[in-house]
Amino acid sequence: MNTSRLDAQQVRDAAERRGARLRRVRTHLALVAAAIVVLLDQVVKSVVRATMNMGEAHTVIPRVVSIRRVVNEGIAFGFFPGNTTVVAVLTVLALVAIGVAMARLVGRNTPASVGGGMLLGGAAGNLFDRIVHGGVTDFIDFRWFPAFNVADIGITVGAALLVLGLMMLDDHSEDDAHP
Repeated sequence: MNTSRLDAQQVRDAAERRGARLRRVRTHLALVAAAIVVLLDQVVKSVVRATMNMGEAHTVIPRVVSIRRVVNEGIAFGFFPGNTTVVAVLTVLALVAIGVAMARLVGRNTPASVGGGMLLGGAAGNLFDRIVHGGVTDFIDFRWFPAFNVADIGITVGAALLVLGLMMLDDHSEDDAHP
């Protein structure tokens, strides 16, 4: 028996094992990315809340950016202010939708997995603020743009990585084309 040659079934089995291993690694990457964004976001917001009064600002680069403590009671950039319950429900729905999409996309490629994790982590960090503090603590203030926070950066960078990952070919597309 010649063991140096693999039959088609052995090749398919090996490809399936490789795919399962990649999905596990990418799932872990997504969860780690989400955890890092939530942790970093909450630590920085805690420092801002503990050391700055509402509206207090510290200039970082004159006429460009400052650290200014504000509370956003609405969705992104202040839409729907004062409707904390509505915003929290919409955020939970968004988190569920992101989670469902992530379950389908996590095996696609690494940028999609990490991006989805960052997006999930950012949404979770801001949801935590809404539930616990009644609004989201924002502090990065470019004078020409609404103030934002680390979770918002995670959402934005995560969305960009997710789009990039969706534009890329699946890592398994070559395997699928040549069984």
